[in-house]
Amino acid sequence: AKFLRYVPPATVIAWLLFGVLCGGESVYDIRGTIRVPKEAKPSEMRVILNSGRFTGIPQADGRFIIHGVPPGTYFLEVQSIRFQFPPVRVDVSARDSGKVKAMSADPMRPRERIQYPLNIRPKASAEYFEKRKPFNPLSLLANPMVLMMGAMMLIMVLTRFVDPKELKKAREEMARQDSSQVESS
Repeated sequence: AKFLRYVPPATVIAWLLFGVLCGGESVYDIRGTIRVPKEAKPSEMRVILNSGRFTGIPQADGRFIIHGVPPGTYFLEVQSIRFQFPPVRVDVSARDSGKVKAMSADPMRPRERIQYPLNIRPKASAEYFEKRKPFNPLSLLANPMVLMMGAMMLIMVLTRFVDPKELKKAREEMARQDSSQVESS
């Protein structure tokens, strides 16, 4: 403990960094290929582990390498504007000198093994906008305004089929009710 009192803090930090860099865990590479249609450019995509902790940029032919990955379990995603890719769970083994095992992390295909080096294909093209429904003239009938206009026209048409004597009698009855209401007020 007395020895550490006389050592400058910068030296201690340098020793710690040297120990981490030289004597730390081994790091490995994760390799694979992205298979997309010919008109797409894989170099515009990104392959990321654990939400960006490690990143790889595919070459023009789709091959990628993610360098400096320590042993552990990772979640690999391909970020693309034009395509949706299935997520992949990647296990880098510390015991088997960096042997990489991969399996699908897609809930629709659980525990599906994927060969290494990875060969990733898009599951769908990305849809950003909802397609507009075509015009349907029958949809106008569901409009409340159109329904009210239809009911009024139906009433107008039905009044033509009423007997004129009955119509005259109904008008006289309504006039009497109106006059009785006016006298009572």
